[in-house]
Amino acid sequence: MSPLATDAPLHPLSQTVWVQRAGGAAVLEAALAQCRAGDAGFVYAASTKPGTFRIEARTLKELSSHIALVTAGAGSPLETGPVEIQPCWTPARLAEAEHRIGGAEGDNGDFAVVRLRVVPRRSGEGNVFESEFAGPPEIDALNAAVARGVARASADGVDGEGRIIDTRVVFTDGAFHSKRSTAAGFAQAALAAMHAACRTAGLRRLEPLMEIEIMAERDLVLPVVNDLAQRGGSELRRRLAPKGVVIAAELPMRAYLTYENDLAALTSSRARIVGEPQLARWAEVRRR
Repeated sequence: MSPLATDAPLHPLSQTVWVQRAGGAAVLEAALAQCRAGDAGFVYAASTKPGTFRIEARTLKELSSHIALVTAGAGSPLETGPVEIQPCWTPARLAEAEHRIGGAEGDNGDFAVVRLRVVPRRSGEGNVFESEFAGPPEIDALNAAVARGVARASADGVDGEGRIIDTRVVFTDGAFHSKRSTAAGFAQAALAAMHAACRTAGLRRLEPLMEIEIMAERDLVLPVVNDLAQRGGSELRRRLAPKGVVIAAELPMRAYLTYENDLAALTSSRARIVGEPQLARWAEVRRR
């Protein structure tokens, strides 16, 4: 059992950027590539609209910093879309699916059969891949190709919306032709089988939760905790401090984006976020 090749750190926020002037797309892409070369943690991808790109980040502060670096590299202001929250998905139950490319008979065209089993894992355990498909030495290359196809499907998500996480995928069975099967064909079959299995598994939508600390005067602790619950959050712990009480809590990212101003309004600025909020985990979030 091994981690998937694309099981990279997750980024809960993204923002689409583009340049209006002629030739702006090429200049922007060069600036993005330069930023990635200088920082392995810099993540971006092409968006569905030509000439636009999506920059990903862990926090609003990091996202703002990334966009400032790209703006400097591009040499002109960027047009930006709204900040978006990246959902993730995980299977609700075990499921299997098979995909076939080509026919077993004949001498033309690629041939591949891949059957996958998708198994849910606990939150935070990540994606892993294993194979039960054994045989001649050439099977090793086909197993590696199936792992790449599964990794791509997990990174792209079903219908291109959010990554698939916390999943064990098993290559349970398949078929190959000694002359007509290729690694590319098996990767393509694995991609399709993974999508089909995840649809059958009933994917659950997960949202990022932020862990924050709030400094509040003692008489405001209960109102703050109750307000967090109304926003889909929860108190984790609290401790006394010289100027009040520090409340550690988890809060859905979608609520966190406006929470600083909302907290000031609720408490007449007698409570505030302290320290640097951190991404805690992905989980199903109760909607208000």
